[in-house]
Amino acid sequence: MEAFKHKLISLGLFSTVLRNVPLEGNNEIDIPYIPLATSASKDFDGTYKFDKGDMESRKITVNRRKYQSLTYTSEEKARQPYFDPITLGRLKGAKLAEDVLLDILSVITKENFGDAILTRNAADFDTDDIIDLETKIDELEWPDSPRGMLLKSSYMANVKKDIKTSGGLSTFGFSPLGELPNLMGFSFSKFNRLPDNGEKLQGFIVYPSAIMVALAPIAPTANVMKQLSTYTTYTDPQTGLTFEYRAWGDADTDASKEIIECNYGFGVGEKAALKRIVSE
Repeated sequence: MEAFKHKLISLGLFSTVLRNVPLEGNNEIDIPYIPLATSASKDFDGTYKFDKGDMESRKITVNRRKYQSLTYTSEEKARQPYFDPITLGRLKGAKLAEDVLLDILSVITKENFGDAILTRNAADFDTDDIIDLETKIDELEWPDSPRGMLLKSSYMANVKKDIKTSGGLSTFGFSPLGELPNLMGFSFSKFNRLPDNGEKLQGFIVYPSAIMVALAPIAPTANVMKQLSTYTTYTDPQTGLTFEYRAWGDADTDASKEIIECNYGFGVGEKAALKRIVSE
């Protein structure tokens, strides 16, 4: 989970997530979210009038099922001194999270979220650009918080160098546990495997209602459960991220088999809640 959540912690930056939801009957669910803008204030005329609802929702289909597998024989575990299933499991958890995140980011296209708010190459991107982006978002009257920005590492590197040169925030960066740094009102995240869809996406500015994500484990049937030595789900208390773990042994091949799995679905939320950053 440590490796899994370190990769997926940025989900909270750009998505409204419904976590660990048991689904029965079908694979659709309505995800409620707080919209980018609220309705105008009213003048009191003798009675209070209420809007239809302060929350909105989007229907999401939970139809993605990704997993990482791990298998090893009794001989491998007993005879190979360098064999470390814990480290291997950590690497596979990180890879699973990375692939899930890349899949979710596939919805970030011009068709879904409109023209880019900034076109800039990494070598030319600096803190002045972040200030300009903050101003543009202010003028669009986004809420001051939460605001997020996800960038490729090459863009983040120039920002850090700019800060270092100016003698600014020497501690700006990413901790081993994945806490997101904040600069000029934006919580920052980094991810280098952005969708390769020909649109030159390098990052984006975002409010959480932009993308809807649902995580819904699939419990094994009673007959399948009898064949497993372990089945468990784990939901991280900090992020709410959920994954499933199942393990069993194959006596015929003298092998242990383990699966780390994530069942999820996603879709576009508010189109106005995400602004793309692209390269030239």
